[in-house]
Amino acid sequence: MDIPSCDMCEHPAAWRRPWDNTLVCIMHFNKSFLKKVQKTINKYQMLKRDDIIAIGLSGGKDSVVLLDVMAKLQKNHSTKLIAISIDEGIENYRENGLHFAKLAAERADVEHHIFSYKEFFGYDLDEALMILGENRLSPCSYCGPFRRKLLNEAARKVGATKLITGHNADDEAQTLLMNVMRGDLLKTLHSNPIPKFKNKAFVNRVKPFRRTTEQEIVVYANLNQIPYQEMSCPHAVEAYRGKIRNILTNLSVDDPGVIFSIINSADSLHDLGGLVSNNLKHDGNKEIFDCKKCGEPTNNELCNSCRLIIEIENRENM
Repeated sequence: MDIPSCDMCEHPAAWRRPWDNTLVCIMHFNKSFLKKVQKTINKYQMLKRDDIIAIGLSGGKDSVVLLDVMAKLQKNHSTKLIAISIDEGIENYRENGLHFAKLAAERADVEHHIFSYKEFFGYDLDEALMILGENRLSPCSYCGPFRRKLLNEAARKVGATKLITGHNADDEAQTLLMNVMRGDLLKTLHSNPIPKFKNKAFVNRVKPFRRTTEQEIVVYANLNQIPYQEMSCPHAVEAYRGKIRNILTNLSVDDPGVIFSIINSADSLHDLGGLVSNNLKHDGNKEIFDCKKCGEPTNNELCNSCRLIIEIENRENM
């Protein structure tokens, strides 16, 4: 069977973009991929030239590809890139992810630091779930707050001024739909992709893959022979996000551009939230307090992590 040519040159095509049917060879795919990420960074004012950038490196496709891309893009700037990995303590899963994370850090020639739940919180995730027993929330309800808190702590410890994560366009679209279905649209209004939080303990978090689809990331990894962890988290089956993912996957069959439409809607909501805040003579930033237990940034008296740790400790002492 004849392989069609790239629409931009005479080389064999390696991929057809589903939303506009453009055929691209490996060279033009890589070029457009890097250009899109750089354009996203510029659009949302994510980074400055002198930033010290911590990248959350799990070993999965999103994070290892993001590290590869950022290592290439930052060569043109005076930024510094540092990889940080979180060891949740999930048996037969995290060890595999850390293996690929180490390979990615070595390939990109960047510093790599590993931080663990056990060391920071006193419990790893498996241990915490065992203590909590059957009448607990889903594993993601504990792991999510712990991970976010430890990523922030890790970024601060390595001296980062920005924290970047591999959340992709699919993740962002799923998050918006989850917020809508849970009746929590205000969370979307507050989660502006342009970093604005002003708190000495909070490292602003940005997502350079906000407009890059999961499919593009997989294609980039395969075309550039970048190894990554393919094993799924064993707790993912309990996540509500999986149901939203299935809905979007089915929608994308008939409308390949639906992911971008949802993200454009999210951007419009962020702009609307800014207008409302300005009319109220507010600077547009969500008010942040210090957790009374650990001093970390939070919206309440206790941060989610400390509240959950108290729950685990109480259950352990019963």
